[in-house]
Amino acid sequence: MAKTAFSAYAAWRTAQVTSHIFALEERPFIGIQRVTFEQGDTLNPRAVVEYRNFGKIPASGAIISVAAFTDGKRVADLPNEMSLASIGVISPSVPHFFYRYFSVDTYKSVAAGKSSLMLNVRAEYKGPGGEAFCYNERVAYDYRSADFRPVGGTDRCRQSDIY
Repeated sequence: MAKTAFSAYAAWRTAQVTSHIFALEERPFIGIQRVTFEQGDTLNPRAVVEYRNFGKIPASGAIISVAAFTDGKRVADLPNEMSLASIGVISPSVPHFFYRYFSVDTYKSVAAGKSSLMLNVRAEYKGPGGEAFCYNERVAYDYRSADFRPVGGTDRCRQSDIY
């Protein structure tokens, strides 16, 4: 009798673990592929955030935002610039881009190392069952390597009116 009970428990537990693993793997995972500067020698220098869905399932209802901070202070959006975009569906492995424009003076100061620059990239999206997911990563520009590097983030959702 004990062997039968133990065997039934083991089968039940195996089914639970398998279901949990499947649920974790079969969901969208939005994240940053890379961040670069473009058009630094023009009147419209910009940081380009390339993000993707690294999962196997499309994300829906995706909203992406990028906030820029120089020397700890939020950089004001330039006229006609969107700091938040409602993307909708993000299919797996398809590159998507978000552009954050800067004034020429701000770009030159950051590129020369006179000012620090941090971007806060946030994605809120839904999985196939309607469950809400979040991605929030901060990247800082390192003028010595002329590259952005991660400096923190979380996958915890804050209170939001979106979902």
